[in-house]
Amino acid sequence: MGIYSNGRIFGIKIYTFIDEISNVLYEEKYVDTMTRQQMREAYLFYSSLKEKNEVCFKIYTECSTTLDPRYIEDTFMSWYPLSLQVFLEKFSI
Repeated sequence: MGIYSNGRIFGIKIYTFIDEISNVLYEEKYVDTMTRQQMREAYLFYSSLKEKNEVCFKIYTECSTTLDPRYIEDTFMSWYPLSLQVFLEKFSI
């Protein structure tokens, strides 16, 4: 049970979270799924960072939930955490 992404990526947020303070370094949201070029631009931004140790990622994606039976078939847009490994797999085009 929980909240699940369908895997379609509509945006990316690259940020740091240090001492409970979030600092957004890069954020893009789109009406349609991200193109290869848009993903490449996010990857190039990440690659240009000098300090990568504290960097976190979230994707803007379509989600569904199993937490409330009334909403099982509904979808909604949300920011969803993404690991560095998955970011590199999906965005290093």
